[in-house]
Amino acid sequence: MPSPLKPSKARPVKLRAGLTLEQGFALIARNCLRQVRANEAGLRLSEEPEFVHQLRVGLRRLRSALALFKPWITLPPALADEIAWLGLTLGAARDAEVLAGATLPAVLLGSAGQEELDGLQKAAATLAQRRRRKAIQAVSSERYLKLMANLGSWLKAKRWREDSACPDGLAAALDTAAKRMLKQGDKKLRQRLQSLQDQTTAENRHRLRIAVKKLRYANEFFSAIAGAKVDARLNQLSALQDLLGQLNDAEVGRQQLLEMGRAHPGPAAFARGVLWAQSQQQIESLAPLLQALGPKRPGS
Repeated sequence: MPSPLKPSKARPVKLRAGLTLEQGFALIARNCLRQVRANEAGLRLSEEPEFVHQLRVGLRRLRSALALFKPWITLPPALADEIAWLGLTLGAARDAEVLAGATLPAVLLGSAGQEELDGLQKAAATLAQRRRRKAIQAVSSERYLKLMANLGSWLKAKRWREDSACPDGLAAALDTAAKRMLKQGDKKLRQRLQSLQDQTTAENRHRLRIAVKKLRYANEFFSAIAGAKVDARLNQLSALQDLLGQLNDAEVGRQQLLEMGRAHPGPAAFARGVLWAQSQQQIESLAPLLQALGPKRPGS
């Protein structure tokens, strides 16, 4: 019997000392694409939500790598548009599956008026199934296969050399460039932290979550060459990303419930209220995590 399909998580990037910036980028990009391709069959053949999640993570890691190396390597706009299309499709499926499979069951568990709430749960499950079918259609399409083929060809032929804004930098030492990229990521993170301290809003938390996620991916990409401090940094970033992710899931869930409220006004309003109250409690847990990653003191 064939082995059961299992979701494929990100694997460490095997970087080594002496690589050029261009070589490092190619290894990182291929690592991200392998994660994407490794979850295709599971998405098509299984109902397990983790396949959607891990395929999407692979795509987000690729986009983060492209953003990191953008001063030297630029993806053609047509390919960037296709990646954005795929990301939106997967994101919609993931959001609905989180609402139906995790967020809503936790909110509705043990609540009164269970019959009305069951109707809301069924509506959420139907939405998740519909969006998953769209994700399956996308990953099974000629458009997707063409995207993967074009990305592979672009990587193999190193076509970024044709229009690089800084071609001389492609031969620079990766470890030196990596330190600079991580430093820039830290600077952007501190800016987002300051914005959150000035005004705590869902939008600012969302921007902070993106900055944390990108910096976490960057630290993971370069962990083999960036030194021992990366492990401690990754633990801090992971903890903050997890909490911000929960807050984002609740906010996205509230927006989806607002749309579903037309058919299920009472239960949807109740669930939105519970999510809001839960989020207020979780926001209080942000302070120690933010403090750990806050602005550096002079001389530190």
